[in-house]
Amino acid sequence: MIKQDNPRSEKAIEIFSEANSIRKITKNHYRVKSQTQDRIYNVTKLRDSDVWICDCADFNFRLTHKDDKRCKHIRSIQMLQDSIEQELNIEKLDIPKICPKCNGTTIVKNGIRKVQNNLKRQRYACKQCNHKFSFHESGFSGMRISPQIIIESINLKMSGMSYRNIMRHVKATHDVKVSHVSITKWVGKYMTIIKEYVDTLVPELSDVWSLDEAMINVKDTEEMKGKGFYDWLWTVIDPKTRFILATEISKRREIADARSIVSKAKQVSKPNYVITDSLRTYEGAIRKELDNRKVAHIKTNAIKDGFQNRPIERYHNELREKTKSMRGLGNDESAQKYADAYATYHNFAREHTGLDGKTPAEAAKIDLELGHNRIKDLITKSTESKCNFVVQLGKRIKMVNILNEKDCIKVIAKGWMEKQTWREINDILRLNQFNWLSNGKDSCWIKPFS
Repeated sequence: MIKQDNPRSEKAIEIFSEANSIRKITKNHYRVKSQTQDRIYNVTKLRDSDVWICDCADFNFRLTHKDDKRCKHIRSIQMLQDSIEQELNIEKLDIPKICPKCNGTTIVKNGIRKVQNNLKRQRYACKQCNHKFSFHESGFSGMRISPQIIIESINLKMSGMSYRNIMRHVKATHDVKVSHVSITKWVGKYMTIIKEYVDTLVPELSDVWSLDEAMINVKDTEEMKGKGFYDWLWTVIDPKTRFILATEISKRREIADARSIVSKAKQVSKPNYVITDSLRTYEGAIRKELDNRKVAHIKTNAIKDGFQNRPIERYHNELREKTKSMRGLGNDESAQKYADAYATYHNFAREHTGLDGKTPAEAAKIDLELGHNRIKDLITKSTESKCNFVVQLGKRIKMVNILNEKDCIKVIAKGWMEKQTWREINDILRLNQFNWLSNGKDSCWIKPFS
């Protein structure tokens, strides 16, 4: 098979190399001169798929006798297109072409945008809402830097590397110059996006809480008398699954501060037992926020009682190790953001040996089917959840038009399609609360805006 195909590849190169042998008629229609006869062959490509047709005898023979249907004329056209794309250095992405603003499919090309390493990114314009945009991997459409570098930077930061060391690592490894400020913004932006998504998920937790507070260094904050520049970090953890229910930054350890963290945690689950140290503040907070006739408050002394509150102590030590590289957090607000970000990373991205290599989220029966690069998959799921039906349609999006009108979204079939594909589209739209509007030729799926 390979020996038979090699001559065609060589002949395709000859056609491609010969001047005036190929003439472009339209984007998907070319005319190719025959090498042996005084005639011209028409080579065409279907508009919405990578299917090529040639009117030469070899193509007709290969259509029924070979797995590879490409004759030398089709191969020469593909070589031409590849050479044009390489010359333009345009980024290739195999993703559905939909408008990120209105989910419309009536889009056209609208120039090119230069990004890193002289790479060019195709820009588009939506004919429905006039929004101009460029496609990229889910969640990274507006970013100039490669998603791989952004994801790597976030992973390194959550692992404890400082922003400036990450900057040096990116330069040494990828030969890309970014500032530590940009990396700071990436971490803040994407960990917030992930948190908004995972906060909608419901974990299956035990009926025990571990609650504790720890001092963390914060640079730009009110000075604690005799203790330097610190804040208090309050955390509630499920000791069985290691899942963090809530985190809170405060300046003091009063009842109001303890009540705040308890109030936040009970939005996730309600316990039968709460393990704390002997700080008196906890007793008043638990009595006021939880029903002490139904919830047992277990007060412990770390050394005397055999470290019953060890999971929360270990988590706080883990977090302290990560903040050492930063020589303290920036201010009270950034301290809260970092605490939330690290709790999200701890729950969904960090594997634990005490959980047989699972993450706390997996131990709490939240299985998002994440791959080895959990941060990347979390960002993808977080952004895709905002336009669920479009993501579920996948490549079927090419077979429908999506129209975003003033009061509703319409999904209209472009034309004939296989019965199985139509059933799949129907099932996806029905599950996403679309209703079928039967109106003859104008029949469509419709979903009113809530």
